[in-house]
Amino acid sequence: MKLDDNYSIDTDGAGTILNFQQPRQREKNGEMVDFIHKDSWYFLNLQQALNKYLDLKLEGSEDVKDCLKKIEEVRTIIKSIK
Repeated sequence: MKLDDNYSIDTDGAGTILNFQQPRQREKNGEMVDFIHKDSWYFLNLQQALNKYLDLKLEGSEDVKDCLKKIEEVRTIIKSIK
């Protein structure tokens, strides 16, 4: 299930996987090349994966007001999951 443009959640026989994908650029042989940066975290259940998603979304928050705004955004995303 897709959470936002960069994060999604999948399940396998053993648990729940939080996936991250983001288009990026890097320099290679003197020129910029596009690539997809990927990362995955593995959890026993959906609650753990969603807690990690919230933690990741809160990274870089500047103050309490910013944290509260991001928490509300994540709650809205979770409520919209079908």
